[in-house]
Amino acid sequence: MREEIMGDHQVSQRLLDMARAARGPRTLSEGALRSRFGDPDKVEVAVGQVWRARWEDVSVLLLLLAVDAREVHAVPVTIDPSGEDERALVVDAAQTAFGVEVTAWVSLADRVGLGVLDRPLDAWGDGMVQWVQQAVRGKPGPAPAGTRAGRAVSSAFDPSADVRAALADDLARLQQAPRLPVQETGRAVQGQGLAALLKGQPPDLALLMQVLGMSQAEVMDLLRGKVPLRPDQVDALAEATGIEATKIAGAVRPLPLDLVSEAEHPRLRPVWIRRAQQLKVSEAQARMTDAYGAFALAARETGGQTNWGTRLRHYVRDQERAGDDS
Repeated sequence: MREEIMGDHQVSQRLLDMARAARGPRTLSEGALRSRFGDPDKVEVAVGQVWRARWEDVSVLLLLLAVDAREVHAVPVTIDPSGEDERALVVDAAQTAFGVEVTAWVSLADRVGLGVLDRPLDAWGDGMVQWVQQAVRGKPGPAPAGTRAGRAVSSAFDPSADVRAALADDLARLQQAPRLPVQETGRAVQGQGLAALLKGQPPDLALLMQVLGMSQAEVMDLLRGKVPLRPDQVDALAEATGIEATKIAGAVRPLPLDLVSEAEHPRLRPVWIRRAQQLKVSEAQARMTDAYGAFALAARETGGQTNWGTRLRHYVRDQERAGDDS
């Protein structure tokens, strides 16, 4: 739902009010969330959790049904305003941390990128999660204890119809959140190459050499997608060509899946938000800049298998220290 309904970067005031009213162990206070899910920078994403997903001005609660390296399969959950349709599961207040009746919109099940997940707020029991999973496959069983099947939307003027339509729009916007370019399994390491991105525009070698500070041979390797660029080189090339920095980075050389999985994991999201504020860029740009910075640094070094989570954190730490010293 839009931020004016769900709140900004913090749990909405309404949810916090509910938490205080519940006065039980399953609340939404900061302490209770840490007790249940651990520190945000160490959190693990798991099936059955209810996350707040957020990107720009859109915020939606999602019940996770499946998790993979870059995406989750989920259904939206609403508490405010509520509503339901004939495929929904309506859960009693006592069965969740929210302290009010909650609706899981099975008809809107879809996939979104891991990078939009912001904070886990609840974890549902296996029975409710399995019912939703089966319902998504079109094989719902009897509603579990403490729940009921949703009622059909009576007409286009039913308020539930508006809620469902708004949720569908918000999910679509979450799916459009920028992602990092990733190396596809089974394909050559290099990307399509900058030359392909510039098709119809013969590359100006002299200009590229000047902008990037490279030799002609290095520029030729770049055009063939054989070498990574530093973030500042990506930005310089974007400014010189007018092509989006993300497209340039992906065309030159997409990132390894393990690196992308770490960079897009929600436990690193506070880092990218902080870096975006420091660099005065968007969260997506900050994530891409540091991910490519860590990748370019690793490419210049030798050694065994890379722990990308550790390397990303060390790279960010060094960049922040360098910024503090400048």
